[in-house]
Amino acid sequence: MIEIWYTHFHEPFTDETWNACLQKMPETIQRQAMRFVRWQDRHANLLGKTLLREGLKKHGYPPDCLKNISYTEYNRPCIDGAIDFNISHSGNYVVCAINTVGRIGVDVERMKPLQIEEFKDCMTSEEWRAIQEAPGRLEKFYELWTLKESVIKGDGRGLSLPLPDVCVEGEIARVGKVCWYVKKINLDTHYSCHISANHEISSLHLHKHDDAWFHLPV
Repeated sequence: MIEIWYTHFHEPFTDETWNACLQKMPETIQRQAMRFVRWQDRHANLLGKTLLREGLKKHGYPPDCLKNISYTEYNRPCIDGAIDFNISHSGNYVVCAINTVGRIGVDVERMKPLQIEEFKDCMTSEEWRAIQEAPGRLEKFYELWTLKESVIKGDGRGLSLPLPDVCVEGEIARVGKVCWYVKKINLDTHYSCHISANHEISSLHLHKHDDAWFHLPV
């Protein structure tokens, strides 16, 4: 089963709420959050971990489970072999995907104007043609970008895996002989979001939380 936990924010928490959320985290995660200069990045980092903790609690993990997070050689966080998770944030959205039956990757991006041509080398020739022929070139670019990013995050090698090596074929992406199943997540018309899993996605549950949720005891 795959679960998507997500939230969005538009202004900083009060000092009281921020400190309350921060103190519920292990010291390593507290230090990670405080390294960011921009308050938006600090909030996104902490909210991602808060969503993860809540999701893991629903699966029987203790409240202090995040102290057991470790990292692979590619710096991908993991907690044990029984469950997989991935976190992404962009703009005002934070998304945490949890998978109990296989690997999972998620990527969300706010669709800001950009020079698409600068990213041509990230696409296969077929993908680049699809972007050029699409009625909405920017939307198509972000669709393929978030799809590919979700795959390399699920794979675990991150940017060590070149984006052109992820070949998109509809709702399937291939990395060599490995097949990844992908699905679009509709969060907001101004954002593009995809998840990918190393198995068919037959069960998907979305959990949305607004700012008020973080003011409650967790």
